[in-house]
Amino acid sequence: MKYILENERFKVVLESMGAEIKSVWDKKLELEHMWSGDPAFWGKTAPFLFPFIGKLEKERFIYEGRVFPADKHGFGQRVEYRVAEQTDDSIRFCVQDTDATREKYPFSFVLEIAYILQADGIREEWWVKNTGDKPMYFSVGGHAAFACPPGKADRKGSRVGQRIKLYGVEPDAELYSLRLNNKGVITEELLPVQLESGSFAVTEELFAGDALIFDKEGITAAALCDAEGREYVRVECDAPVWGIWSHPDSGAGYVCLEPWYGICDFAGYEGELAQRPHTQAAAPGETWRGGNRMIFGKI
Repeated sequence: MKYILENERFKVVLESMGAEIKSVWDKKLELEHMWSGDPAFWGKTAPFLFPFIGKLEKERFIYEGRVFPADKHGFGQRVEYRVAEQTDDSIRFCVQDTDATREKYPFSFVLEIAYILQADGIREEWWVKNTGDKPMYFSVGGHAAFACPPGKADRKGSRVGQRIKLYGVEPDAELYSLRLNNKGVITEELLPVQLESGSFAVTEELFAGDALIFDKEGITAAALCDAEGREYVRVECDAPVWGIWSHPDSGAGYVCLEPWYGICDFAGYEGELAQRPHTQAAAPGETWRGGNRMIFGKI
């Protein structure tokens, strides 16, 4: 079911399946900030990642010696959420464990996702409550795909030549992205990414090797800018890992800015769920809190 939030500047459409943002229409600028979800490239717009990020080694995890199946990015994007609260400019979605989820993920939980419209964008708030009697281990992340460049009736263009700006790092730093193999898990290969005045260009081949993954590089926000460096969307978050991704075909007019409290498996990982890098934990009765903020600039 679709829900609409609206304030003076934005009209936002959300879908209860996956608690996913489907559209951010900027009434002032008369343009769409989100990717269209064209299935020829990628049919999603902003899936919520829970309880895993990316793929796990052999598409499974080990918990207390037992082996459980693990879908890519977890099941949080594939379940129906109920609306716990709604106003004109905010909404809070809620979902909890079921017999079906416990077959694949043996924990009791309540997951809530709130979207709050602000004058310049959207604040997201995330809560993961452990309702069971044992420690709970999970990952959480955003996966929003932004139109690159932003969509407008009389605007055409390619993402090639647009720029990605990173905050929290030195403006001329050389960063290193982890790389994925053809099974979607992390290898020992590193890809150097040279910043120029805090940003780097989207090239034809940038996503040929799948996502860029920046692990513990100190990034506090990631943004998309036009070729002249004018910023049109920024995602702010204190997550330890950032993924930046798009379809390898440069005709795909979007780039995902993804703050992750978690990470894909490293190739060959055979350890327990609790020992996976960046795995979050909540004690029985405890609520973990996170979130991010999307800011939409002037074009």
